Amino acid sequence: MTTAQCTARACRLTAAVLAITAALLAYEHWAYALPGVIGAGVFLGVAASYRRDEQRQRARHAELDAAAAADEQLLGTDRDQASAA
Repeated sequence: MTTAQCTARACRLTAAVLAITAALLAYEHWAYALPGVIGAGVFLGVAASYRRDEQRQRARHAELDAAAAADEQLLGTDRDQASAA
């Protein structure tokens, strides 16, 4: 598990704890739940940001791996011809 995935998981867990706390405090008065709901929203936004960055990085690495494989295939035949000469 990468660092970004661990951070996103921790943010989602924190958001869940804040949401549960907000729900429990809402029984006393609705205004007591506002900080928990806002905090949970912030943590979910951070988790989504880390998830998007992770997906973007994986897509970039997949493209680079495909390009490296294509280069190796192309250059591999040139290397074979050069070593035969």
